[in-house]
Amino acid sequence: MTEPQIEQLIRQILQRLQSPSLLLVTASDGYRQEVFNRLQQCGERFCVLVAKDVADGLPWHSLGENLPADGALPAFRTVIVPFLDYPLAANIVNGNVADTIAQRLHEALLAGLPVLALHYECCPDSELNQLRGLQRNAAYCQHIQATLDTLTACGVSLCTFNELAEKLCGTTPAVPDALPRYLTLGDVTANPTLAAAAGAKLTDAAREFLKNNKS
Repeated sequence: MTEPQIEQLIRQILQRLQSPSLLLVTASDGYRQEVFNRLQQCGERFCVLVAKDVADGLPWHSLGENLPADGALPAFRTVIVPFLDYPLAANIVNGNVADTIAQRLHEALLAGLPVLALHYECCPDSELNQLRGLQRNAAYCQHIQATLDTLTACGVSLCTFNELAEKLCGTTPAVPDALPRYLTLGDVTANPTLAAAAGAKLTDAAREFLKNNKS
């Protein structure tokens, strides 16, 4: 196997070792296809819950396993809300969790899960809302921003997609710095994440083990 093939194999194994991220998809009309494309390409494992009023739900369901609308919330690596808008933000801040998406987001915050929400729809000063011309009422924009500040204090990180991608990478389990020159079969069997460290070298047996565990 070539070095790029080995690196790709290691990434695939690490993805299977991690819990998936929960993707909460709501309706929107801004940057929708662009966000979908980026999520499709990011390599993250997703469990997906799509709101009932989403017209284009089918492609979003294809990004991962479907989460039931009820039942206990599984242990997710993180929760991603790509189209957080002000009504959803206000519902969470005010304790109005009647709909399924708000309820699941409420449960995630109670459980202390990391929540990452793209800011394009909800922030008054986002580029998208500037293009829409939605900054004309300064007092109301301040009211919206105050709600978003409260939501942030509750544990929701508002971010761009690039920031979201960086934070997802940052939640990868840490790999110890001190590594033997060659990782043995015993090393990667006990902890496959060691093979992802910069400069890690594998014995033939360790490399064969990773190759056989690809599927």
